[in-house]
Amino acid sequence: MVKVTKKEDNQIQPHENHSPLSFIDRFFDDSLWDSFNMMTPSLFGSRRLGSTLTSFPKVDVSETENEIKVVANIPGIDPDKINIEVGDDYLSMSGKVEKETKDEDKKGKVYRYERECGEFRREFSLPVRVNKDEIVAKAKNGVLTLTLPKMKDERKTKVKVEIDK
Repeated sequence: MVKVTKKEDNQIQPHENHSPLSFIDRFFDDSLWDSFNMMTPSLFGSRRLGSTLTSFPKVDVSETENEIKVVANIPGIDPDKINIEVGDDYLSMSGKVEKETKDEDKKGKVYRYERECGEFRREFSLPVRVNKDEIVAKAKNGVLTLTLPKMKDERKTKVKVEIDK
């Protein structure tokens, strides 16, 4: 079960604790660099400087007339280890990807570790206020889907505007 935490108006907004070089990670984690990053090893080991995975998980955010939908790829992550926080104008997802170690790894040689592990955090500005009491979070087959219903007063209504000529 994914935990969704509501933040009220008067609560302090989250502050990310970044390493001094985390802005470099964010620049190189941009999707334009993804294919380049896959072809080149990091200069600092399996991960670049900074301890937070900033572009993981990959996320789609969409909007319909009645809701905001967030779909995230979370393969191999226990949904109980994901924290979701929703404020008036933001959504934050965080958690930890544990590194699997097997006894046979200790006995033999490991030639390559490519799977990322460590803490992750993604934050998104929400385009409208959402009803925090009716948020639905479902995890199935490595995909997390969040449905955030819009507040009724935030739903767009179509109005024909006459233009004077």
